[in-house]
Amino acid sequence: MEESGRTRVCSVLFLDIVDYSKRDVAEQVRLKNIFNLVMTSALGHVEPEERVVVDTGDGAAVTFLGDPERALYVALEVFDNVGELPVRMGINLGPVSLMKDLNGLDNVIGDGINVAQRIMSFADSGELFVSRQFYDIVSRLSDDYAAMFTSEGSRADKHKRAFDVYSVNKAVRVGRRVAGEQLKVKKKRRSGPDTTFSGMDRTPAQVFDVGTHLLVSGYSEASVKEAVQKLLEKGGKQIGVASQVGGK
Repeated sequence: MEESGRTRVCSVLFLDIVDYSKRDVAEQVRLKNIFNLVMTSALGHVEPEERVVVDTGDGAAVTFLGDPERALYVALEVFDNVGELPVRMGINLGPVSLMKDLNGLDNVIGDGINVAQRIMSFADSGELFVSRQFYDIVSRLSDDYAAMFTSEGSRADKHKRAFDVYSVNKAVRVGRRVAGEQLKVKKKRRSGPDTTFSGMDRTPAQVFDVGTHLLVSGYSEASVKEAVQKLLEKGGKQIGVASQVGGK
């Protein structure tokens, strides 16, 4: 790490395994191994010189020295691969100092990383919260980014310091995963005949709970309409029309 001791403004992703300390040692080891694999995959597209990763025991803190939105990319990648691992995350943009720890390893200190931890502490398992500072910068980079966030109001930590908090909408995360899965199917179909996907269009559509709404996704228009009709018969209300993402 170059320029140790220099203060910079960086985005910081702080994440941990919920209730990690309450589990027995064997379960802690199992969960941390899964966590390490997920993090290694999520960070695979971030150059080593563009990040500083600090292992916090029950999780990790990742400081991104380049583009601020890369923290968001990695967080969404974690959600794509985390499975049932109970993880919560927080992102902040603020001042940090780069330094070496007692073992000569890269480390980060400063308000930027401290606030990231505070923002994470307000989240529950499966949630991603960001600070007002991060939101103000990233939401101005594109309209798509701005649409991803929902204000959660002001939260105070144990020292009575208040923070404006924004969450990343669960529907955005589900839609991103569904689009990715359908894109993989489309690519395999283009590569030639594959009996693995024969009859895929007859596969029943899936219904995802995204908080206040349900999202229906399927490999064919007919399967989606069938699933929607069943929900309507149970008293559901359709608030959006079907749109195609990937597939035929």
